[in-house]
Amino acid sequence: MRRGNRLAAIALVLATPAAAGEWAQIVAPLALSFPSYHGSHPSFRTEWWYVTGQLAEPGGRRYGFQLTIFRQGLDPSPPASGSSALRARQVLAGHLAVAEVGHKTMRFAERVRRVAAGLAGASENDLDVFLDDWEMRRLPSGVIALVADDRDSGLTLNLELQPAKPLVLHGEGGVSRKGPEPGNASAYVSFTRLAARGRLSFDGRERAVQGEAWFDHEWGSSQLGGGMMGWDWLGLRLADGRELMLYRLRDATGGAAPESAGTLVAPDGTTRHLVVGEFTLEPLAWWTSPRTGARYPARLRVRVSLAGLDLEVRPEVPDAELDARASTGTVYWEGPVAVTGTATGEGYLELTGYAGEALTRF
Repeated sequence: MRRGNRLAAIALVLATPAAAGEWAQIVAPLALSFPSYHGSHPSFRTEWWYVTGQLAEPGGRRYGFQLTIFRQGLDPSPPASGSSALRARQVLAGHLAVAEVGHKTMRFAERVRRVAAGLAGASENDLDVFLDDWEMRRLPSGVIALVADDRDSGLTLNLELQPAKPLVLHGEGGVSRKGPEPGNASAYVSFTRLAARGRLSFDGRERAVQGEAWFDHEWGSSQLGGGMMGWDWLGLRLADGRELMLYRLRDATGGAAPESAGTLVAPDGTTRHLVVGEFTLEPLAWWTSPRTGARYPARLRVRVSLAGLDLEVRPEVPDAELDARASTGTVYWEGPVAVTGTATGEGYLELTGYAGEALTRF
């Protein structure tokens, strides 16, 4: 990204937003209609499309990847008559990260663009969102295509993701509660298991890869309740055909807020909503960032007794701290994990709020 464009985009993100009450709010029951609901929801203030996965070369070298595109609304009111087409009413930001599991290293790229003048955009009809040459798009076949090329980091990702299970609606029919007040919720849907194949490039060498991935789409306007310090989120694909999503919202004491929740997906795609008393996430070790001094959980014991699950979740790359202060204003930990215990598997772990506020600009 050219420096002038980046600074202009950051200035737009830092602009004072309109009051949250002027934006649409997520309330139950929520009538979701697809494929249009895979697209953008500009009447809501915040939205993101998020893909993580684990890949391998034919020779066995393993990688984790993340591609996330965030949308932030700046003004919910209709455009004024005669206003400039270049005036940004939305901003998109992107995070691209690739972990080399064998080398225990992580590469990261970020960018931010205003939704104007062809710099970035998101369709309201289906999944089709882009920032320059970064793109997520759902093909007529249902395959999700990912393309991201970042010259500064040398990373290139070109993947096709085929859903292996039906779309999952989290919470109450897709309404995921995040706080006690009306509107402290998001619409949250996922493809929890996708077959991934394509190409990954860095250091000037292209690699054919395949593996499995997880797709999240979430949107709302005032998701987090007051006093929340951050969250611990994990999405696991178990070898027995189940998937497990859990998020623990941490309050000022570090404890789990009552709205912490999860979803257990059976091999046939049926789901069970989990509430805060039905699971636990217990840190077993800690890792301290040499850059920020933030202290993150390094291993987790995850228990869901009603499902017979007593798991240890271990990071594949200890240092997966991502410094995204130039785009979304956050520093967080996000990386691939291995699962052992009463079931085995793999997935991704996200830890926010350990190096400052969980959400600043976004």
